[in-house]
Amino acid sequence: MESDWAALKATHHQVFPEASHDVERWFVPYRLRPLGAHLDHQQGHVASIAANRGILFAYSPNVQSKVRVHSTGFQGVITIDPAQVLKPENDWADYLRGALHYLGHREKPVGIDISLHGTLGEVGLSSSAAVTLGYLHILSLHLHRPLSIDQAVVLAKRIENEFLGVQSGIGDQSAIAYAMAGHLSRYDCRKGQVTQFPQAVESQFLVVYSGYRQALTEDQLFNRRVAECFLAANEIEQALGWQGISANPRVLGDFTAADFEQVASKLSLVSRRRASHFFEEMARISAGCQAWGAGDLKTFGALMTASGESSVKNYETGTDTLIALSRFLVESEGVFGARFSGAGSRGCVIALIDPRHLDTLLNHLEAYFSDCSPVPPEAPWAFVTDSASGANGL
Repeated sequence: MESDWAALKATHHQVFPEASHDVERWFVPYRLRPLGAHLDHQQGHVASIAANRGILFAYSPNVQSKVRVHSTGFQGVITIDPAQVLKPENDWADYLRGALHYLGHREKPVGIDISLHGTLGEVGLSSSAAVTLGYLHILSLHLHRPLSIDQAVVLAKRIENEFLGVQSGIGDQSAIAYAMAGHLSRYDCRKGQVTQFPQAVESQFLVVYSGYRQALTEDQLFNRRVAECFLAANEIEQALGWQGISANPRVLGDFTAADFEQVASKLSLVSRRRASHFFEEMARISAGCQAWGAGDLKTFGALMTASGESSVKNYETGTDTLIALSRFLVESEGVFGARFSGAGSRGCVIALIDPRHLDTLLNHLEAYFSDCSPVPPEAPWAFVTDSASGANGL
């Protein structure tokens, strides 16, 4: 990481020549979620780790009362006038605009230059949550309004939900913020509580990029699936005769698995499938955390694979490319289990592996992609990671 930092610092001085030599830095990791897909927006649980890859930030003040940002992954510099009313402009700086919007920037002049480097954006590893948490940390310090970890997590979710219109839950932000090295983190999205499960035996996660990339803000299927989960919760409420008990819209986390089983036959097919995924995945998380703590990687991997298959069957997401890659890895020697990462429309597959088989796995993947038809639009890649520290540990 030190070489990456040196390169980014040099780039920062090149792009912003007036920057002082005291350029500050910050790092926010990506997240992997082996269990708990699609549950956070329904106030379920998520089980996650932080990866050893992420987004590196360099920043320094400027005297122009403007916010300027440069990314090594995009051309040019975007300049934002904090004195203006900010709204999304459908470019890569919208997360920065959202952070400025919610931090009350107009009450105080803001002049700061930010450079960032993150090569794995928009591939299902929560780059949006990572970059938002990074911006919030940097801007809150610059404005002398430091945020607690809990405040940053909640605010990052609001930026996605309210400013950008993505109806995601709090699972990605919490995974990145609360992760501990050598642990699996289980976050209760309803209670806001995190439980850490230490890693009992040596293992690694292999992250494989399919070659297909898409921004979550462009993925209308994501919001449609969220709406279907709310509809399923509403149908369960009506079938149980609980109307009028709660003033707030129901989520699936309001009910127990027994509640669902009692009325499952009365639900529409779509609602039954969405609810089945939710309650079965909650059970997989409970069993998976126990298996992880006991060092039972075979059971944990099988639960990962079952989670991925439920995302396909019951949540009805996942592209043919991601499904095929997941199943290829599941059948490979040295893989305990695998599933696609993120919402299922693009990006990566993650696999829990025995590190002794890594070289063989990489050779098999090279052969797999060489035979792919059609050829992916971008070159596939892979990396391995242990469970790393979250943003709060840096």
